[in-house]
Order: sequence, then structure tokens, then C-alpha cells
Amino acid sequence: MELYTNIKTYFLNDLDHVTDYNNQFYIKKFGKRHDHGKMHPDPQFLEPHKRDFFEIGIIAQHNKNMRIGDQDFNKMTNGLAIVSPFQTITYGQNNADATDDSGYVIYFKSAILEGLKQPYEVQNQFPFFKIHTQPLYYLSETDFKEISTLAEALYQESRHTEIDSLEMIRAILFQLLYKVKRITHNNEGIVPLNRFDAIMAKFENEILASHNNFLSVNAYASKLNISAIYLSECVKKATGKSAQKVIIDYKVLHAKTLLHQTDTSIAQIAEILGFNEVANFNQFFKRHARITASQFRKL
Repeated sequence: MELYTNIKTYFLNDLDHVTDYNNQFYIKKFGKRHDHGKMHPDPQFLEPHKRDFFEIGIIAQHNKNMRIGDQDFNKMTNGLAIVSPFQTITYGQNNADATDDSGYVIYFKSAILEGLKQPYEVQNQFPFFKIHTQPLYYLSETDFKEISTLAEALYQESRHTEIDSLEMIRAILFQLLYKVKRITHNNEGIVPLNRFDAIMAKFENEILASHNNFLSVNAYASKLNISAIYLSECVKKATGKSAQKVIIDYKVLHAKTLLHQTDTSIAQIAEILGFNEVANFNQFFKRHARITASQFRKL
């Protein structure tokens, strides 16, 4: 499966006069006055593929055919679409009314955010960038207007070459991310998905809500008022992974963040994550991160 790493050349982003800030950030505005005559994607984007950057779609109106993971995404108004790095995405042929689409799409890499240099740090700070599910949110008119205002500020700033433009982009992007975090807190307004995806989204919400106190599959199932067998079935159908593997992914994510962002000793991190022995934590981390905790911290 193709992995795209260049923001500027990705899917209708190739406006030569617009900077990509050293392949860290790009925003495009779509609608009748902003499509610049190029409405159809190149053929390679009609095949399932992945990217190594984050995406936020701020959608006033959307009619294009898309698939993110196994979820079809056809029509939406006043919404947000959140896609994390390495999630599978496919663009379909345009609907007849796709020319009425309007909104913004923001692409960025973690490198642009000072203090959050790695994707796992961004996901830890902004939980709406979930590892396994792709959230879609309906917004109130007020929230959508505030988000759109920030997106327009990003768009205008990216089209200028004034002094300190990168710093302005970074500041506005942070403001937008924190606004989205506030709006999506407790996942109010999340778009209903199929039953398996809905259970998966609730499962991830419970993992994120438990912070560093990771529970068993049975405990999370109890919180969701379903059986552990049914939870495991839903997670498997939604992600192709076991429920236990999803918990492990989040535990590794949190361990990486602590190792990178703090001076907390490895022994203390092991205790924080619920390991009785440092050796057990080291064995766990190496098995799943394919590098020792000490090596990861040095890198």
C-alpha cells in the first residue's frame, strides 16, 4: 500500500506559489472559487493508501465519496473529519453535486508543533486524533463558525510571505487544535457509525478517560455494559486487531510520551503504568516498540 509523505504533492495540494513550510503544513480551501479548475484526483488516490501526516477537515458541505478505514464517508454539513497518520484512506469518484463542496482541509506534521515533535505526542495531547478510529463530528453553528474563523486565518497567513509567518501558523494551529479538543470533549456530536465502529469508538474513549490506569478487556467491557466477548468481536471487526492489542497500543503510546517529554525515571514510568518490576516493563516495551526504553529515550 502506498505511503505518502509529501504534503505539497498530495491530493490537489500542488499550488506552486503556496509554501509547505518545509513539508510541515498545508491548508487548502475548497469550494467553487477555490478549486482552481482541478476537481478530480489523480488515479493513484482512488486506491487505498496511507499518509504520515495528520488531517483535519472543516466541512461546511461535503458530497464527495471517500472511505477512511472501512467507513464510507459521503455527505456532511457543519462537521469535522479527523484522520491520523497511517490510517487508510481512499478517494472515490466525485458525486454529481460535488462542486457544491465547501470548507477547509488542514494537513500537518507533528514537527511544526513546538514541544510535540512526534505523532504519538500529538495524539496524547489531543485525544481526538485516536489511533484506530476516525472520528466524525457534527458541530453547532457557533462552534463551526469559531473553527472556520481560525481556519480562514490559517489559510490567509499561509498565502503570505510576511516575517514570522511560520510562528503565526504555529500559534493559530495550536489555538485551533485546543478549540477542537474543547468541542469534542466527551465526544458530544459524534456522527453515529455502524454498531462495530460505535462500540470501538466508545472503547477508545474509555481507554483515554482512564489516563495511565489501563484496565483489562473485561473491565472496559463492564464499563460499556457489554460482554468481553462482544467487545472483542466489535473491536476485531472495526480494526482487525484484538481488544487487548488496542489497550497495548495505548499503553505503549503513553510510555513513549513519558520517556520523551519527561525526566521521570524508567523505574517510575514502569510503576505509573502498573508494572511491578522494571524488568517486566522493559520486556513489554521492547516487545512492542522493538527497541528498549533506554534506547528510545536516547534517540
